[in-house]
Amino acid sequence: MLASRRLGTFAVNTVVPSQSSVLRVAARLKHEARLMAHEQPNVDTAADYLTRAEAPHLPWWMKVTRWRQTSKQEAVHAERGILNLLRSKWQVEDVPVAPKPEHYMHTLTNVTSAEGGQQQGPALVLMPGYGAGTGFFYRNLDGLSRAFKIFAVDWLGTGLSGRPAFTGTDRATTEDFFLESLNAWREKQGLKSFILVGHSLGGYLAASYALRHPDQVDHLVLVGPAGIPVKPEGWESRFSGDASSLRTQLYKLSTKAWMSGVTPGSVIRALGPWGPGLVEKYVTGRFSMHGQPLDAVEQNVFKDYFYHIAAARGSGEYALRHILAPGAWAHAPLAERLHELKVPVTFIYGEHDWMNPAAGAEVAQQLDKVRAKKVASDHAVEVVPDSGHFVFLEQPQRFNAALFRTTAPYLPKGSAEKLIQQEEQDRLQKMQQLRQEVQGIDVGQQAVNTLR
Repeated sequence: MLASRRLGTFAVNTVVPSQSSVLRVAARLKHEARLMAHEQPNVDTAADYLTRAEAPHLPWWMKVTRWRQTSKQEAVHAERGILNLLRSKWQVEDVPVAPKPEHYMHTLTNVTSAEGGQQQGPALVLMPGYGAGTGFFYRNLDGLSRAFKIFAVDWLGTGLSGRPAFTGTDRATTEDFFLESLNAWREKQGLKSFILVGHSLGGYLAASYALRHPDQVDHLVLVGPAGIPVKPEGWESRFSGDASSLRTQLYKLSTKAWMSGVTPGSVIRALGPWGPGLVEKYVTGRFSMHGQPLDAVEQNVFKDYFYHIAAARGSGEYALRHILAPGAWAHAPLAERLHELKVPVTFIYGEHDWMNPAAGAEVAQQLDKVRAKKVASDHAVEVVPDSGHFVFLEQPQRFNAALFRTTAPYLPKGSAEKLIQQEEQDRLQKMQQLRQEVQGIDVGQQAVNTLR
């Protein structure tokens, strides 16, 4: 008999920064000031005790001799740091999807809303993108918990899910690896159907799942989905002009690495004790480019979480070359398949998303020609301002609002409008908080200048 492993339920306070480019600079200054002061996360006593008490205690010799600076215990503890940023309570569970070792899918399910009340609502399944995990949605969970029964799930072989040997050898078997395990997860959870949200490569897989199991998907939401456009004819020619040029050599090298199965995770694992530093630099730079930057507390817990899921044993990450060709062009583009989709679909992009929103708009136009809209948000394309590929992290309240607009037909009448208003109030409140912090930084700098 397969038995799921329930790992616990957690709840604490959240810290969220602001959004304009001026405030992003202030957030970076605040980050440096906090590091200098060794400031600790703002969590309540019980949650802080839980986190500290259950921190993994590794033998000193293991810390000194190991190459990869990670373990399953440390990864679980890093996720707990993410959950400690939330006001809502969450159940953490490893759901078995096959009677084999490592065949389980890590799942977060909300026990309460951010306000503390019990929340059922429609089932909303959140699926992360390539190299990511459920923790990437942490800024959205409190807001979404007001309306949905949320299931944030790591794809098999990724995040904190089991890491079985990857069995995909081509596109078809690779899609089976992910889609059949997700279907087995659905059966274990007793879900007849749900709203399915997939980001990036997770969006590609979510679309493939909806094409295969349309009766199980109430609405498909593709967030910056990979694999939509068809590769332009002669695309490679831009790199094949001068065979001796650096540009051409780099393209050949990267293509060879891609087709050989080299992944970002394999690079991080190969770097050993230098891996955490690389991830920290990426997190610090990447998540201060648009929208609301991560503050010092968020950066500390997020970089640890990101490192541990990236440095874990390789599994699902090896799917990349079987689904996408170099340049992230899909072997089986969704643009050629989504006209067969039988469920409502909505696209959400960041304004500066490297997954071009125009690709989603073209598919939406194709769908307009072949079928009528099933609900108002069917075939819709939402573009969130001042955000990039990680739109839900960079503009969490605006992303949540877009999702509430999309799912309004499945919520009690009039509730979506109230939820959207609440998200906007939360966003403005966070902006005001950082403006006040900016003013405090300015006053402090003036005092320092006076003393000089």
